[in-house]
Amino acid sequence: MITLEPYQLVDASFSPWRPIYLDVAQALSDHISTPRIEVLHFGSTSAKVGGKGIIDLSILYFPGERENAITHLYALGFQDQHSKQPFPEHRPRKDASVTYQGERFLIHAHVIEKDSDEHHRQMAYKQYLLDNPSVRIEYENKKRAILAQGVRDQDAYVKQKAPFVKGVLAEL
Repeated sequence: MITLEPYQLVDASFSPWRPIYLDVAQALSDHISTPRIEVLHFGSTSAKVGGKGIIDLSILYFPGERENAITHLYALGFQDQHSKQPFPEHRPRKDASVTYQGERFLIHAHVIEKDSDEHHRQMAYKQYLLDNPSVRIEYENKKRAILAQGVRDQDAYVKQKAPFVKGVLAEL
């Protein structure tokens, strides 16, 4: 059984990719999904890329049902995003953590309309990384270089790796 817990903001760091990320994401997907809400595991933990180890999920709602999806996440224990620069209200992120097999994992739940352009970009980005091991290595090296500069703040870290992500997306 999955029990969501309060999110705990931590410094950015690098950990090698581990298969347990897929297990955690599947357990969360099973816990969150409803007949009207689907869950997509995306981001580094879905694409076998080392990094912070945060599980990114897209909470995919049907058109016009964003508020229902947000209410559902709150009922499960998700909280408002922990960031100085949160996502806009029309495309929110909700945060939580979960203890799985005795280990704590941070969760970012991105509330996105099903079959939107962003949903399709996330799927394409994930598949591109899975299909291109050299790009995964390049991305990991970029993350390590950011951390080597002393960047530990989550928001600053995400901002510095954004050009890499945008560059990959531009190629798709």
